[in-house]
Amino acid sequence: MAGLFKAVLATMQRRIEHLNGRLASESEALDAMLEHCFETWGLPNGKVPREHRVFERDGWRCTVPGCTSYRNLHDHHVEFRSAGGSDDLANRTTLCAAHHLRGVHKGLIRIRGRAPDGLHFELPLASYGPGERLLSA
Repeated sequence: MAGLFKAVLATMQRRIEHLNGRLASESEALDAMLEHCFETWGLPNGKVPREHRVFERDGWRCTVPGCTSYRNLHDHHVEFRSAGGSDDLANRTTLCAAHHLRGVHKGLIRIRGRAPDGLHFELPLASYGPGERLLSA
């Protein structure tokens, strides 16, 4: 990765030198690389896509008490859509994949209320070990 990064940085330096007719520093090349990333991957008009509004509201973290995971996030419907739950933001919360799939959808964790501040989590009285395996109930 470091080699690839240095190669891209050198390519950007050469491009700046070609366009401007002068030598370019590594910091100038890095700045140009970052600007390109923001232009390419940035959000148009700074608006968060509709499907990510729940994640943004919840700080891009799992909302299960004690969990700080920010990876493999799922948009969970508190009242399941199959049970008539709406797509309203108050009916949705952010869960990591483990709590969503192995907790909520296996019946070990129950979530009730309205998001974001009125949610009530019912968690099992259990001890979890490495890899989130149930050790004892």
